Amino acid sequence: MTRTETGKPHTELARKVVDYVRQQNLQEGERVREQPLADHFSVSRTPIRGALALLAERGLLRYAPNQGYSLAIVPEAMDHAPVDLPPTEEERLFHAIVRDRLARRLSGQVTVTEIMRRYDAARATVTRVLVRMGEDGLIERGDGQSWAFGPTLDSLAAMEESHRFRELIEPATVLEPGFRVDVELFAHIRRSYQMMLESNTQTVEARRLYDADAAFHNALASCCGNRFLAQAIRQQTTLRRLSENTGGVNRHRLVESCREHLAIMDLMEEGQLQQAADALRQHINAAHGQRPRVSLRGIPPLASKRQ
Repeated sequence: MTRTETGKPHTELARKVVDYVRQQNLQEGERVREQPLADHFSVSRTPIRGALALLAERGLLRYAPNQGYSLAIVPEAMDHAPVDLPPTEEERLFHAIVRDRLARRLSGQVTVTEIMRRYDAARATVTRVLVRMGEDGLIERGDGQSWAFGPTLDSLAAMEESHRFRELIEPATVLEPGFRVDVELFAHIRRSYQMMLESNTQTVEARRLYDADAAFHNALASCCGNRFLAQAIRQQTTLRRLSENTGGVNRHRLVESCREHLAIMDLMEEGQLQQAADALRQHINAAHGQRPRVSLRGIPPLASKRQ
Protein backbone atom coordinates (compact mmCIF):
# COMPACT_ATOMS: atom_id res chain seq x y z
CA MET A 1 0.00 0.00 0.00
CA THR A 2 1.24 3.48 -0.89
CA ARG A 3 2.17 5.51 2.17
CA THR A 4 2.48 9.18 3.01
CA GLU A 5 5.64 10.91 4.21
CA THR A 6 4.60 10.23 7.79
CA GLY A 7 4.44 6.49 7.11
CA LYS A 8 0.64 6.34 7.29
CA PRO A 9 -1.50 5.02 4.43
CA HIS A 10 -3.51 7.34 2.23
CA THR A 11 -6.60 5.99 3.99
CA GLU A 12 -5.79 7.83 7.20
CA LEU A 13 -5.12 11.08 5.36
CA ALA A 14 -8.33 10.61 3.36
CA ARG A 15 -10.31 10.45 6.59
CA LYS A 16 -8.67 13.67 7.75
CA VAL A 17 -9.61 15.32 4.45
CA VAL A 18 -13.25 14.30 5.04
CA ASP A 19 -13.13 15.93 8.49
CA TYR A 20 -11.53 19.04 6.99
CA VAL A 21 -14.28 19.32 4.35
CA ARG A 22 -16.92 19.12 7.07
CA GLN A 23 -15.21 21.84 9.10
CA GLN A 24 -14.87 24.13 6.08
CA ASN A 25 -18.56 23.69 5.27
CA LEU A 26 -17.85 23.19 1.58
CA GLN A 27 -20.91 22.75 -0.58
CA GLU A 28 -21.63 20.15 -3.26
CA GLY A 29 -19.73 21.02 -6.44
CA GLU A 30 -17.13 23.22 -4.72
CA ARG A 31 -13.47 22.66 -5.54
CA VAL A 32 -11.32 20.68 -3.11
CA ARG A 33 -7.83 22.04 -3.79
CA GLU A 34 -4.61 20.17 -3.19
CA GLN A 35 -2.36 22.99 -2.01
CA PRO A 36 -4.53 24.28 0.88
CA LEU A 37 -4.86 20.69 2.09
CA ALA A 38 -1.11 20.11 1.81
CA ASP A 39 -0.48 23.29 3.81
CA HIS A 40 -3.09 22.36 6.42
CA PHE A 41 -1.69 18.86 7.01
CA SER A 42 1.97 19.83 6.53
CA VAL A 43 2.61 17.31 3.77
CA SER A 44 3.46 17.58 0.08
CA ARG A 45 0.83 17.51 -2.64
CA THR A 46 1.70 13.91 -3.56
CA PRO A 47 0.03 12.19 -0.55
CA ILE A 48 -2.85 14.68 -0.76
CA ARG A 49 -3.35 13.67 -4.39
CA GLY A 50 -3.44 10.02 -3.34
CA ALA A 51 -6.00 10.72 -0.62
CA LEU A 52 -8.22 12.70 -3.00
CA ALA A 53 -8.03 9.94 -5.59
CA LEU A 54 -9.13 7.44 -2.95
CA LEU A 55 -12.10 9.62 -1.98
CA ALA A 56 -13.04 10.00 -5.63
CA GLU A 57 -13.02 6.20 -6.01
CA ARG A 58 -15.42 6.01 -3.07
CA GLY A 59 -17.81 8.60 -4.53
CA LEU A 60 -17.24 11.50 -2.14
CA LEU A 61 -15.33 13.56 -4.69
CA ARG A 62 -15.44 13.85 -8.46
CA TYR A 63 -12.50 14.52 -10.74
CA ALA A 64 -12.49 16.53 -13.96
CA PRO A 65 -9.40 16.94 -16.18
CA ASN A 66 -7.84 20.41 -15.96
CA GLN A 67 -10.19 21.26 -13.10
CA GLY A 68 -9.23 18.87 -10.32
CA TYR A 69 -11.45 17.56 -7.55
CA SER A 70 -14.81 18.83 -6.31
CA LEU A 71 -17.24 17.69 -3.63
CA ALA A 72 -19.66 15.12 -5.04
CA ILE A 73 -22.18 15.07 -2.16
CA VAL A 74 -23.56 17.51 0.37
CA PRO A 75 -21.25 17.75 3.41
CA GLU A 76 -24.04 16.78 5.84
CA ALA A 77 -24.30 13.42 4.08
CA MET A 78 -20.69 12.49 4.77
CA ASP A 79 -21.57 11.12 8.20
CA HIS A 80 -24.04 8.74 6.59
CA ALA A 81 -22.53 7.91 3.22
CA PRO A 82 -21.35 4.30 2.95
CA VAL A 83 -17.67 5.03 2.23
CA ASP A 84 -15.70 1.82 1.81
CA LEU A 85 -12.27 3.01 2.97
CA PRO A 86 -9.80 0.36 4.15
CA PRO A 87 -9.48 0.19 7.95
CA THR A 88 -6.74 2.13 9.71
CA GLU A 89 -4.60 0.78 12.53
CA GLU A 90 -6.88 2.50 15.03
CA GLU A 91 -9.99 0.93 13.48
CA ARG A 92 -8.43 -2.52 13.52
CA LEU A 93 -7.63 -2.09 17.22
CA PHE A 94 -11.11 -0.70 17.91
CA HIS A 95 -12.80 -3.75 16.38
CA ALA A 96 -10.35 -6.15 18.02
CA ILE A 97 -11.22 -4.75 21.45
CA VAL A 98 -14.94 -4.84 20.71
CA ARG A 99 -14.83 -8.40 19.40
CA ASP A 100 -12.89 -9.64 22.41
CA ARG A 101 -15.28 -7.84 24.74
CA LEU A 102 -18.33 -9.33 23.01
CA ALA A 103 -16.70 -12.76 23.28
CA ARG A 104 -16.02 -12.02 26.98
CA ARG A 105 -12.30 -12.40 26.58
CA LEU A 106 -11.87 -8.97 28.16
CA SER A 107 -13.10 -8.15 31.64
CA GLY A 108 -15.43 -5.27 32.36
CA GLN A 109 -12.51 -3.04 33.31
CA VAL A 110 -9.21 -2.63 31.46
CA THR A 111 -6.14 -0.40 31.59
CA VAL A 112 -4.16 1.31 28.85
CA THR A 113 -1.13 -0.84 29.69
CA GLU A 114 -3.19 -4.04 29.47
CA ILE A 115 -4.52 -3.10 26.03
CA MET A 116 -1.03 -2.11 24.83
CA ARG A 117 0.38 -5.46 25.91
CA ARG A 118 -2.50 -7.60 24.64
CA TYR A 119 -2.62 -6.07 21.16
CA ASP A 120 1.00 -4.97 20.81
CA ALA A 121 -0.19 -1.40 20.18
CA ALA A 122 1.41 1.97 20.86
CA ARG A 123 0.19 3.98 23.85
CA ALA A 124 -0.94 6.89 21.67
CA THR A 125 -2.98 4.56 19.46
CA VAL A 126 -4.59 2.85 22.45
CA THR A 127 -5.45 6.17 24.07
CA ARG A 128 -7.07 7.49 20.89
CA VAL A 129 -9.11 4.32 20.48
CA LEU A 130 -10.33 4.36 24.09
CA VAL A 131 -11.27 8.03 23.80
CA ARG A 132 -13.23 7.24 20.62
CA MET A 133 -14.98 4.35 22.37
CA GLY A 134 -15.84 6.74 25.19
CA GLU A 135 -17.37 9.19 22.71
CA ASP A 136 -19.49 6.34 21.33
CA GLY A 137 -20.71 5.52 24.83
CA LEU A 138 -19.04 2.10 24.86
CA ILE A 139 -16.60 2.72 27.70
CA GLU A 140 -16.04 5.21 30.52
CA ARG A 141 -12.83 6.50 32.00
CA GLY A 142 -12.16 5.29 35.54
CA ASP A 143 -9.43 6.05 38.05
CA GLY A 144 -5.89 6.40 36.74
CA GLN A 145 -5.41 4.41 33.55
CA SER A 146 -8.51 2.25 33.99
CA TRP A 147 -11.52 2.20 31.68
CA ALA A 148 -14.86 0.46 32.36
CA PHE A 149 -17.00 -1.02 29.56
CA GLY A 150 -20.67 -0.12 29.34
CA PRO A 151 -23.47 -2.51 28.33
CA THR A 152 -23.02 -4.34 25.02
CA LEU A 153 -25.24 -6.58 22.90
CA ASP A 154 -23.46 -9.72 24.09
CA SER A 155 -26.51 -11.85 24.92
CA LEU A 156 -30.10 -12.46 23.88
CA ALA A 157 -31.25 -10.68 27.03
CA ALA A 158 -29.23 -7.58 26.12
CA MET A 159 -30.66 -7.65 22.59
CA GLU A 160 -34.19 -7.83 24.00
CA GLU A 161 -33.50 -4.83 26.22
CA SER A 162 -32.03 -2.91 23.30
CA HIS A 163 -35.07 -3.71 21.18
CA ARG A 164 -37.50 -2.45 23.82
CA PHE A 165 -35.42 0.70 24.31
CA ARG A 166 -35.35 1.43 20.58
CA GLU A 167 -39.08 0.76 20.33
CA LEU A 168 -39.59 3.51 22.91
CA ILE A 169 -37.19 6.17 21.69
CA GLU A 170 -37.04 6.02 17.89
CA PRO A 171 -40.77 6.50 17.13
CA ALA A 172 -40.83 9.22 19.82
CA THR A 173 -38.00 10.97 18.01
CA VAL A 174 -40.15 11.51 14.92
CA LEU A 175 -42.82 13.18 17.08
CA GLU A 176 -40.43 15.57 18.81
CA PRO A 177 -41.44 19.27 18.44
CA GLY A 178 -38.00 20.01 17.00
CA PHE A 179 -38.04 17.22 14.41
CA ARG A 180 -37.21 18.57 10.97
CA VAL A 181 -36.66 16.54 7.79
CA ASP A 182 -33.24 17.18 6.28
CA VAL A 183 -34.29 17.06 2.63
CA GLU A 184 -30.76 16.94 1.21
CA LEU A 185 -29.64 14.22 3.60
CA PHE A 186 -32.73 12.12 2.89
CA ALA A 187 -32.21 12.61 -0.85
CA HIS A 188 -28.65 11.32 -0.59
CA ILE A 189 -29.70 8.29 1.44
CA ARG A 190 -32.53 7.64 -1.01
CA ARG A 191 -30.12 7.74 -3.97
CA SER A 192 -27.69 5.34 -2.30
CA TYR A 193 -30.54 2.95 -1.45
CA GLN A 194 -31.98 3.03 -4.95
CA MET A 195 -28.61 2.40 -6.55
CA MET A 196 -28.09 -0.58 -4.28
CA LEU A 197 -31.60 -1.97 -4.76
CA GLU A 198 -31.35 -1.63 -8.54
CA SER A 199 -28.24 -3.83 -8.50
CA ASN A 200 -28.13 -7.53 -7.69
CA THR A 201 -28.65 -7.38 -3.93
CA GLN A 202 -27.34 -10.93 -3.59
CA THR A 203 -23.90 -9.71 -4.59
CA VAL A 204 -23.92 -6.49 -2.54
CA GLU A 205 -21.45 -6.64 0.33
CA ALA A 206 -23.14 -7.21 3.69
CA ARG A 207 -21.21 -4.24 5.06
CA ARG A 208 -22.91 -1.95 2.52
CA LEU A 209 -26.30 -3.20 3.68
CA TYR A 210 -25.37 -2.61 7.31
CA ASP A 211 -24.04 0.84 6.39
CA ALA A 212 -27.33 1.65 4.68
CA ASP A 213 -29.28 0.65 7.78
CA ALA A 214 -27.05 2.74 10.04
CA ALA A 215 -27.31 5.74 7.70
CA PHE A 216 -31.09 5.86 8.07
CA HIS A 217 -31.16 5.57 11.85
CA ASN A 218 -28.36 8.09 12.31
CA ALA A 219 -30.29 10.44 10.01
CA LEU A 220 -33.20 10.25 12.45
CA ALA A 221 -30.82 11.36 15.19
CA SER A 222 -29.67 14.28 13.05
CA CYS A 223 -33.24 15.40 12.36
CA CYS A 224 -34.87 15.00 15.77
CA GLY A 225 -33.83 18.27 17.40
CA ASN A 226 -33.35 16.61 20.79
CA ARG A 227 -29.70 16.08 21.67
CA PHE A 228 -30.43 13.42 24.29
CA LEU A 229 -32.57 11.30 21.99
CA ALA A 230 -30.01 11.81 19.22
CA GLN A 231 -27.20 10.56 21.46
CA ALA A 232 -29.23 7.50 22.48
CA ILE A 233 -30.07 6.59 18.89
CA ARG A 234 -26.47 6.94 17.74
CA GLN A 235 -25.26 4.80 20.63
CA GLN A 236 -27.76 2.05 19.86
CA THR A 237 -26.83 2.18 16.17
CA THR A 238 -23.17 1.86 17.10
CA LEU A 239 -23.87 -1.10 19.40
CA ARG A 240 -25.86 -2.86 16.70
CA ARG A 241 -23.14 -2.29 14.11
CA LEU A 242 -20.49 -3.65 16.47
CA SER A 243 -22.48 -6.79 17.22
CA GLU A 244 -23.33 -7.55 13.58
CA ASN A 245 -20.49 -10.07 13.25
CA THR A 246 -21.71 -12.21 16.17
CA GLY A 247 -24.51 -13.77 14.15
CA GLY A 248 -25.39 -14.72 10.60
CA VAL A 249 -26.28 -12.20 7.91
CA ASN A 250 -30.01 -12.07 7.14
CA ARG A 251 -29.55 -10.50 3.70
CA HIS A 252 -33.23 -10.65 2.80
CA ARG A 253 -34.17 -8.79 5.96
CA LEU A 254 -31.53 -6.10 5.38
CA VAL A 255 -32.85 -5.49 1.87
CA GLU A 256 -36.43 -5.32 3.16
CA SER A 257 -35.25 -2.84 5.80
CA CYS A 258 -34.00 -0.53 3.05
CA ARG A 259 -37.41 -0.61 1.38
CA GLU A 260 -39.10 0.09 4.70
CA HIS A 261 -36.74 3.00 5.31
CA LEU A 262 -37.70 4.48 1.94
CA ALA A 263 -41.41 4.23 2.80
CA ILE A 264 -40.85 5.83 6.23
CA MET A 265 -38.87 8.69 4.64
CA ASP A 266 -41.77 9.22 2.21
CA LEU A 267 -44.17 9.62 5.15
CA MET A 268 -41.82 12.02 6.93
CA GLU A 269 -41.36 14.18 3.86
CA GLU A 270 -45.15 14.29 3.37
CA GLY A 271 -45.55 15.53 6.95
CA GLN A 272 -47.35 12.38 8.10
CA LEU A 273 -45.26 12.08 11.24
CA GLN A 274 -47.64 9.96 13.32
CA GLN A 275 -47.90 7.44 10.48
CA ALA A 276 -44.11 7.55 10.11
CA ALA A 277 -43.69 6.86 13.83
CA ASP A 278 -46.09 3.91 13.62
CA ALA A 279 -44.28 2.54 10.56
CA LEU A 280 -40.94 2.96 12.32
CA ARG A 281 -42.19 0.98 15.32
CA GLN A 282 -43.38 -1.81 13.00
CA HIS A 283 -40.01 -1.71 11.24
CA ILE A 284 -38.09 -2.09 14.53
CA ASN A 285 -40.31 -5.01 15.58
CA ALA A 286 -39.97 -6.72 12.21
CA ALA A 287 -36.19 -6.38 12.28
CA HIS A 288 -36.05 -7.76 15.81
CA GLY A 289 -38.28 -10.71 14.96
CA GLN A 290 -36.04 -11.79 12.06
CA ARG A 291 -32.65 -10.96 13.55
CA PRO A 292 -29.88 -13.56 13.32
CA ARG A 293 -29.36 -15.44 16.56
CA VAL A 294 -26.38 -14.37 18.62
CA SER A 295 -23.56 -16.89 18.78
CA LEU A 296 -20.39 -15.92 20.57
CA ARG A 297 -18.90 -19.37 20.50
CA GLY A 298 -16.11 -20.02 18.09
CA ILE A 299 -15.05 -16.41 17.59
CA PRO A 300 -11.31 -16.67 17.02
CA PRO A 301 -8.85 -14.68 19.09
CA LEU A 302 -8.09 -11.38 17.42
CA ALA A 303 -5.17 -9.06 18.03
CA SER A 304 -4.28 -5.85 16.28
CA LYS A 305 -0.55 -6.17 15.58
CA ARG A 306 1.64 -3.34 14.39
CA GLN A 307 3.32 -4.06 11.10
